[in-house]
Amino acid sequence: MFALDDAGRELNAEFSVGESGGRLSLVLESAGGQGKGPWPRNHEYVPALKLLLGRLRERKAVLVSGVVASSKTVDLPEEKRSIVPAPIDLAAESDLEQLRRQLTRAQGKVGLSDSAAKDGNNRKRIELRLQVPGYGPGDAARLAADLAAPSGSAVLPRAEDLLGDLVGSTIPTVTGRENKVLAVQDGSVLVGTDRSPEGQPVPIADIQHGLDVLAARGSLQISVDELGHRSAFVGAVLSTLPHAIPAKSPATVTLDSSTAEPDAADRHFGELDAITQVKVRTEQTRLRRLLANERESAPCALCGDEFPLRFLVAAHVKKRAACTDTERRNLRDIAMLACSFGCDILYESGWVTVGEDGLIQTVPLDQLPAGSLKLRMEQLAGRRCEAHRPESEPYFAWHRTTTFVGRPTA
Repeated sequence: MFALDDAGRELNAEFSVGESGGRLSLVLESAGGQGKGPWPRNHEYVPALKLLLGRLRERKAVLVSGVVASSKTVDLPEEKRSIVPAPIDLAAESDLEQLRRQLTRAQGKVGLSDSAAKDGNNRKRIELRLQVPGYGPGDAARLAADLAAPSGSAVLPRAEDLLGDLVGSTIPTVTGRENKVLAVQDGSVLVGTDRSPEGQPVPIADIQHGLDVLAARGSLQISVDELGHRSAFVGAVLSTLPHAIPAKSPATVTLDSSTAEPDAADRHFGELDAITQVKVRTEQTRLRRLLANERESAPCALCGDEFPLRFLVAAHVKKRAACTDTERRNLRDIAMLACSFGCDILYESGWVTVGEDGLIQTVPLDQLPAGSLKLRMEQLAGRRCEAHRPESEPYFAWHRTTTFVGRPTA
């Protein structure tokens, strides 16, 4: 298997994860010699080792031991092949480059005399024995896939915002147990269950930890080791996120960002109407805060009037259902603030749009009867839309050609 870096580029350094002596073990193949392509075999050994150590650190792994595992050293006693003299808690390691150097330098002298050690190869085949929270000896394939995948760049809401939008909702765990979000207060969320209908507090920090891990890794296991003693509830909350795919065996939550069909990733949300409302409200909170630059009030991008945030809608410039996953994550360009006093619905229904020049276009005004609607449209016609930029123009172009009812017809 070959790891992808966080930009999605495959590193030329082969690794695998297996089981050894009841523990997970990561094997990184040696570098050097003729490769299959234009590069030497596994020539990106060093960056791959550092990348894998970093992803293991994200998972709070402990490097229990490590040895050179080349064919030339297989008959040596393990203590002669060791490159990890004592267990290393990777979560406590702040300098991965220093650790990487420690591991590669230790290889050079393995199997060589002291006089020849300085000329030894420090890109040998190595085996690192691991203890990784949330992964057992039978999870080697899952850990390998998780380590190979780029660290997630998902933009997820803060725990407080996500939970605030879930108050009053009943959400299931991956095993089907119901949890009702009763209130959010004093750093905790009050959760009602069939055993405790009056509610028990769960620290918001537990949910935030789950969000942080999910954003970084793209998947996590719903377990006490990974998420604490209220892991089932934390997993239920994470499962309400857009593109979150919960699974029962093993109990996991994964962010699916690979969908090609616009709404394919949304299909796991059972009762679509109720859950969609939660999803939209969650995204609204995040988008409004982002577009308003954390202010309590902001101007409508269409009419220009300033309103408190609760009267503004984070309107998608291009209809959300038609967006690719990449477009949905382009938060600053895909959405704009539109007031709920008419601008939002006028844009959504296609009665107004924004031209390539950034000026607002309306349906033909002479076709409208005199009254408040025509007056409103006259006020908007020809105004500059503050959300129009070169980066957002492709999304406005989509609206002009697919939604605007005043567009020319063939």
